[in-house]
Amino acid sequence: MSKELLTYPDTKLLQISGFIREFDDNLFKLLDRMKEVAKANNLKGLAAIQIGVPKKVIVFKKDKEFLELINPTIYFHKGFIESKEEDETIPGKEFTIKRYESVKIMYYDRNNNQKFLDATGEEAIWLQRKIDLTFGGLPLHKLPKKEQKEFLKNYEISGACPTSFVKDKILVSLRLTLIAEYLLFGFKFFSDFAKNLLSHNVAILILNFLILIFYAIYAKYETQKYKNCTSCQGANAIGTVAIYSIPIILFFILNHYF
Repeated sequence: MSKELLTYPDTKLLQISGFIREFDDNLFKLLDRMKEVAKANNLKGLAAIQIGVPKKVIVFKKDKEFLELINPTIYFHKGFIESKEEDETIPGKEFTIKRYESVKIMYYDRNNNQKFLDATGEEAIWLQRKIDLTFGGLPLHKLPKKEQKEFLKNYEISGACPTSFVKDKILVSLRLTLIAEYLLFGFKFFSDFAKNLLSHNVAILILNFLILIFYAIYAKYETQKYKNCTSCQGANAIGTVAIYSIPIILFFILNHYF
């Protein structure tokens, strides 16, 4: 599958796509690009967000030709069906989801003409799934809460992006430590207890940087473990280390001279 296609757990897929206001060359280029990606990956079609563009646009292959659905919405629906479905946004996973059995889709073509599309069965299910994507909804979000938790738990075990990171917990501990230190500094001029604690200025500096170094090491480990996760990128960790170094050094200077 093309690297151009986004897959879970990429958080870009959770964006709510915006309405198309301008029917111009930029839109036409997007439509053509989407069709090329769909053909290259042997797909029935896709939503623009699947290539990282948060716009309410879907291309859909019908009768060997691609329909261009701009600003699509479910205008009418009828009946319900239990659907077993897969989607390229979450490769290799099957979901049982309650869907509308038939739908009428209202949309606009590239010439800004309003049109309607009636769909039933697999076609209706596919269109509902892609329209969900324009609202930041993945198939897993249609599951009951208990099944969502079970899915996320199993997905983490398989090496996917977890719902929480140890590096973030380390960062929270450092943040709380710094807050406590700055609060103690405020009481330093009124409390001997605070003054005595803060007299170990070098030890405090070393402690803060040890926590920060531990964060950097664990962030690197999680980056390697969860390579597909945009939340684990090493560049973010480096920037975080630089940012947190400022209040650590500032506290050391303030505590030393005042």
